[in-house]
Parts: sequence; structure tokens; C-alpha cells
Amino acid sequence: MAVNWEILKAHYLRSARAAQLDSLALNLTRIQTLLDSGDQQFAYHLVRESQFFIEWTVPTIDLDTDLAIATELVDLQRQLSAWKLNWSVWQDAAVRQTMAAEAQVWLDRLQEQSVRLAS
Repeated sequence: MAVNWEILKAHYLRSARAAQLDSLALNLTRIQTLLDSGDQQFAYHLVRESQFFIEWTVPTIDLDTDLAIATELVDLQRQLSAWKLNWSVWQDAAVRQTMAAEAQVWLDRLQEQSVRLAS
């Protein structure tokens, strides 16, 4: 899957912080769906894209006012990295189910932050 990451980055960084978090949340929702269907290649791409979103977002966060968001994103980055490092477990349905549950927890956390930013 060929992606022009620079164009995506420019577009992503023009978005408001709440929209950036919503993009991450959407990717997590898609990953959950793909964990059920078994589309391993596209799920892997979405994990990678989500990692880029976090890499692009965290340096732009004002740590004096939004440390909680930065911390959440760094923790999510660790989770995404762990998934990528253990990608061979994709074949195990029980592991995929655990990953889907973890994705839901992260989705809920991102949505909380997004709502907080929007208010």
C-alpha cells in the first residue's frame, strides 16, 4: 500500500487536536473490525499509520497544559509497538480477541480526551 506520508502528515497536522484524536480513534475502530475479519495486512498498515499520527502529534502538544494527552499518546504508542513486535500471534484467535479488547480500552480513552478538548 503506497502512501505519501508527507502529504498525509501535512493534512493531519492542519487538523484540530480533537480531530487528530478522532482519526486515531477511527483507526483503532478499524483495527478492531479487522481483528474479527482477519485482514492482517490492512490492520498492520493502520497500526503503522496510527504510530505516525502519534509521532506527528506529540511534539506539537503543550506539555504545560496537555500533559495528560501526551502521556496517553506515548502509552498508546507503546501498545501499538508491542502489537507490531508480536504480529506473528495474529493467527491465534484468542490473542486477536485480547487485542480487540485492548483497542477498545484505548478507543474509550481517546474519546474521553477528544470530548475534553471539544468542551
